[in-house]
Amino acid sequence: MERGRILILGQTKESTYEIRNLLDNKKYELEIALSGDVGKTILSQRQMYLLILHTEMLSEVADEFFSFLKENHLEIPVFIMGEETAKFQQTAPTNSSVRCYEKPYPVSDLLNSIQAL
Repeated sequence: MERGRILILGQTKESTYEIRNLLDNKKYELEIALSGDVGKTILSQRQMYLLILHTEMLSEVADEFFSFLKENHLEIPVFIMGEETAKFQQTAPTNSSVRCYEKPYPVSDLLNSIQAL
């Protein structure tokens, strides 16, 4: 994915910027949202090639956010990052490809997966 747009959705600046810093200087166009509503607005207005969700955000709004993706027919690869990622993979829509990355993040695997999109 060359110069692809990636939306990073988290609940705090610390966790969201931690993920952003892994991808900074990698020639991606990064968008950041610190709430589910902002994330939904961005997804409604711009085509994104990858959605990265931090588990701290999903612990409160996983079902609602994945329902939004499904209802709006947004077929986008989803990376779930943070703690206990496996429990959120099961709530993801079946039409999206979901990959999970737990801390400490395997940066080379993450970058390879993005390149393969």
